[in-house]
Amino acid sequence: MFFSIFLFCVMIFCIFVSVMSATTIKTTYALIEAARVMFTRYGYERTTMTAIAREAKKGRRTLYMHFPSKEVLLRRVIETELDRILDASRAVASKDIPADRKIMELVFSRLNNVRHTVFRNGSLRADFRRFYLTIDSIRRKYDIIEIDIIRNILIEGYGQGLFHFGDARVMAEMIHYSVKGMEVPYVRGMLAGGVDARILERHARQVILRGLGMDV
Repeated sequence: MFFSIFLFCVMIFCIFVSVMSATTIKTTYALIEAARVMFTRYGYERTTMTAIAREAKKGRRTLYMHFPSKEVLLRRVIETELDRILDASRAVASKDIPADRKIMELVFSRLNNVRHTVFRNGSLRADFRRFYLTIDSIRRKYDIIEIDIIRNILIEGYGQGLFHFGDARVMAEMIHYSVKGMEVPYVRGMLAGGVDARILERHARQVILRGLGMDV
């Protein structure tokens, strides 16, 4: 009897913890999204923690329990946006398609998602230069993950007899940082003078796939 009661109490406790964890996660993301909306609408400087709490329909005490400062919130907003881009890259990498198609889809998925992220964050773009070092420091850990995703695709392509290269890690880093360098001109429509996307993709295909030893 005692053992049955004990098991029942343990089960109730586990359910309680699970519900509390789900509620905490939901509140955290509500606060992050509220901060993103307010930063986008008014910019970082003009946004107050009180305004963020109000936008999220939460109390200031709740906000400060999750995020001790506006700067911490900004970092979480940036991380959340980068998570979206990374998730899109992972989705492409998991597709059951030849590696040459996969690497090109990954490149343009990343560029298009960066552009989408920049434009959906409105006024926050004006603060980009000020927070460049913060953004760059956050992106470094994502760079490592993205390079590994590219490396795995290259290894797939090598196994399929499509790619020919010396070192998968070096080649993955070169592709990653080349694409990263294209972000600003791509977002601004400056890359190749804003030519038709199909022409741009054709030239990018030639550069990347020929670099991987394919005859295209």
